[in-house]
This record gives sequence, C-alpha cells and structure tokens, in this order.
Amino acid sequence: MFTSIRKNYEIYKKRYFRGNDIYCPFCSGFYKAQKFSMSKEVSTVCPVCSSTIDERTVLLFLLAKTRLLSGELNVLIIAEEGVLCRFFENFPNAEVRKYSTRGDFIIRDQRGMDFGAGYFDIIVCNYILEKHPSPQVLFLDIKRILKPEGIAVLQADIDENREETAEYSHMYYKDRLLLYDIPGNMRRYGKDYGRILKSFGLNLSKLKFSSGFESLPGYSLDKNEVIYIACLSDKPVLAENMDELESEMEVQRSAPAGNALSALIYTVFFILPELFRKGIFSLLGKVSEREENKGTVLYMLYVLLLGLVSYWGGLIIFKVAQYIRYPGAVYVFMFIIVPIYIVLTCFGLGVMGGYFMCNEQAGFLKKFTVGTVLSLTILLGVFVGFM
Repeated sequence: MFTSIRKNYEIYKKRYFRGNDIYCPFCSGFYKAQKFSMSKEVSTVCPVCSSTIDERTVLLFLLAKTRLLSGELNVLIIAEEGVLCRFFENFPNAEVRKYSTRGDFIIRDQRGMDFGAGYFDIIVCNYILEKHPSPQVLFLDIKRILKPEGIAVLQADIDENREETAEYSHMYYKDRLLLYDIPGNMRRYGKDYGRILKSFGLNLSKLKFSSGFESLPGYSLDKNEVIYIACLSDKPVLAENMDELESEMEVQRSAPAGNALSALIYTVFFILPELFRKGIFSLLGKVSEREENKGTVLYMLYVLLLGLVSYWGGLIIFKVAQYIRYPGAVYVFMFIIVPIYIVLTCFGLGVMGGYFMCNEQAGFLKKFTVGTVLSLTILLGVFVGFM
C-alpha cells in the first residue's frame, strides 16, 4: 500500500492542489495558489512543480507561437537552474545550458566544442543577459549559432522607467544588493535594450499575449510581459498552435478534482512528513552553536536537555550494569560500562558547566537557572551513586 502511494505521488499532489488560480503548462494542470502563512500575499509559484510565472510565460509563448510542439527542432535553453531547464532536458533535440555565476559562461556542446554556425532553430535566453559578465560574447554566440530562419527569445530584466542601461558589474556584490535588491544582476537594462540587440546585427520584434489566453487564471502567466524575439531575417517565422493548446487546456480543466480521501492521503504521507522535516531542521538551526542563538531561551533548554539526558543516561547505565550477572561481566563492566559512564556524565556536566561559565550571551537569569540545575544534578548524582 505504502509503495503504491509513493509511486503515485504526483497524482495525489495534483489532486490535492487542484484549483482555479494557476494553469501550469509544465505539469499540465489547473491548481490553487498558495498563500504565505503570515500575510495575505499569494504566491505565483506552481504548487506542484514550482515553476515561476516568468517560466510559464515563456513556455506558453513557445507552445503557442512556434513549431516547438513538433519536437523536431534544435532548441537551446540558457537559463538558471529551474523548471524550464528540467522540462527541456528530456525534450528531443534540445540542449540545456544552466547559467552559473562561477566563471565565464560559454556555449559549448557536450564534447566541449563550439556549435556549428546556424545550428539552432530556437534559442531561449531567459533572464541571463543582466547577470552575464560579458553579454556581448553571448550576443555574438547567439547570432552565430542561430539558423537564418530561426528565432531567439531574449528575455531580460528591463526597467521601462530608465532611458539607458546602467552597468553595475564594477560594483561589489553587497553594494548591488543595497542598490536594487538583486545582487546577482550586473546591469539594469533600460528602454535602449532593443537598440542594443540591433547593434549586434539582430532584427527585433516585440510581442505580447494579445489573444488566446484570456480564459486562463490570472496567475498562470504575465499577460503584460513583452516577449523579445530576435532573428536574422526581416521578420520572425512564427506559428499558430492555439487550437492544440486550447484543446489540451480544456482536457485539464475538466479533469476530476481531488476527493477527501486523496487529500487525506497526501496530507498524511507527504505534507506532515515534510512539515516534520522542516520543523526539525528549523529547530536544529535555532540551537546550533551560532552566536546569535546562545542568548535564547530555546538554546538554554537545549543545553539543559542535552546535559541532563547525557548525565543521567550514563548514571543509569552504570547502576543497572552493577546488578547484571553473566560470565565475563566484570570485564565488560570495567572496560565498557565504566568508560561509557565517565564519557556520558562528564559530557553532560561539561555542557551545562560550559554554558554557566562561558556563555557571555546568556543573561543572569538563564545562567542562574542552568547553574542551579547543574548543582542539583551533581548533588543528586552523588546521592544516587552511594545508594
């Protein structure tokens, strides 16, 4: 039973999040949006596959306006790690290049060789140009490997209130963070973005979702997003696949919603274990040996629990072992039990004593509490030891 549930994880997940807020082309379904626990803000991230609204916007454009559905085209995806990359990794004739800020990013094939001129039908560069240390190199590479009739979708972070592109690559990471909260971006493109593309010999078309997706929920895609299409010809060669897309969306729209049983199964077997895992990691983070933790009540309770369990655990093992008789018990007691007892009790006293003597972050009351428990523990330990 449990194996079957795990095997059908995606089915239960899709049923659990079935709703009318987001249509996701990556996992083909309509889902409810998640809300942040401490506010009324709604997340536009797909609750099933974690695709972002930017990724869904680009994929829906590719599916609606290109011949990507044929699966026979040579496609190059340049993006950061995410759902867009994972989607195309299993796509026929697709090359995926995940952008990394470590070192210069150069487009190579699997053998480390340059792609031949005019190799790709479609190139998607998704929000990388503002991060790349040398976007000029990337523009020239794209122009070289793009087919004469091919198209390049070149999405970038563009500030429509800025007349010209501002370069921040000379600034430190922390300075860019203070400047505009996106420290990974080395430049902020302005209204001159199109002119920059044209300066590299690329013809440019700007498209928006003017029709075809009116019926989709608002968080499915950014209908105000401008799609920048670069090509070598005078006009990009696009297709019209809306009939096929609408047919697929209608099938998903009419898919049965999850019932109470599927919701219960997903909650018990997937959500609760995940919450437990996150809770454990969160707790461990709050009691770790970082300086900011050492003055908290939670850290004090953690020290007391660890110290008391270690000390009394060692003492109980020592006392119980004294009453057990079997061949060779004396040697086991002397060479195994006694060392365990010494290590555990010394560790327990050391943990509490170290907090009391050396923790400068704790206030008087916390140190007094730990010191009192430590004193009582030693007195009770001596009393139990002589019983």
